[in-house]
Amino acid sequence: MFYDLNIALPDSAGKAGGMVSSQDWTQVAQAVERARALGYQVVALNQTINSKLVPEHLTVWKSMPTIKDAVYSWNRETGARVGGSGFDSVPRGKIRVLRRLTVIVSDTAQSQSLTGSGSATTAEYDVVAARPTSDKFLSAASSGAWEAVDIISLDMGGRWGYFVKHKIAGQVLANKLALEISYQPALTDSATRQQWVSNAASIMRVTLGRGVIWTSGARQAFDLRSPYDISALGEVLQLNGDLSKRALSSSSRAALVHAFTRTSTLRAVISSAKPTEAGEEGPAPKRAKI
Repeated sequence: MFYDLNIALPDSAGKAGGMVSSQDWTQVAQAVERARALGYQVVALNQTINSKLVPEHLTVWKSMPTIKDAVYSWNRETGARVGGSGFDSVPRGKIRVLRRLTVIVSDTAQSQSLTGSGSATTAEYDVVAARPTSDKFLSAASSGAWEAVDIISLDMGGRWGYFVKHKIAGQVLANKLALEISYQPALTDSATRQQWVSNAASIMRVTLGRGVIWTSGARQAFDLRSPYDISALGEVLQLNGDLSKRALSSSSRAALVHAFTRTSTLRAVISSAKPTEAGEEGPAPKRAKI
């Protein structure tokens, strides 16, 4: 099963109470449909914010149109997340669509919703990523101090101003986090492509491909590539085919398992059951598949 955990929503979706135009939603829908045609079974629509997270950030999802053959992880009428680890069960010919939040962290206030178990708003997302803008925040994200984080995302097309060190890679692995490499910047101009190669190579140097996930970062259908094309792209970074394939499959699934464990289980063993109506007995809690 192949995963793409980063199909980008437009920038307007990152504003509290922001709206996405019908034209932009059409581009998102086309990207999801192309992902299904290319062989992906699970995708995450990525809402990136550069401010403190508030409940108003969730309103953008209520305007999302129906996408052909898509199975959603949330109730499209109410916007509420539907619990469970359904990312492993995708009907034939369908594609499961998840919600992802990426918080760009440039000051301490922006990280508040990522600490502890996260806020109630954070829990409405299927997977949460942090994009630190400094060495200090990268260290905090990788150390596990931000417990609501599942993925560490870096600006693959820009200069970081710091180095990803072996210590950081070790902390990412120890805390079962994922380090994301989005390939969309590699499809743009030559200068950005060269910077992408340099950034991606530095990540591979310290991780050896472990804990790394490939994502598209696609803003339109044209930005997507097939899983096998991306596996071949790993050879440019001297990553063997098996590890490159894992970055699109088992490693991406591990990031979702981390998110499910964080939000829906107690000590990674017992799944929490939602309250039932008075007089009714709910199903017994099930063991989470870890």
